[in-house]
Amino acid sequence: MKNFLWMATGVCAAAAGIILWGPKRTAPMQELAHRLEQAWADHHTVV
Repeated sequence: MKNFLWMATGVCAAAAGIILWGPKRTAPMQELAHRLEQAWADHHTVV
């Protein structure tokens, strides 16, 4: 029973890792970073 719980915990941890650090998650973050960079540049060029 203990081994089954460890296996279930490992599977859950692997699923959480895939969800959190999957390749689809990085694309929106990079888009957000580019938007922030453009907004920051616009803010400084206007002033």
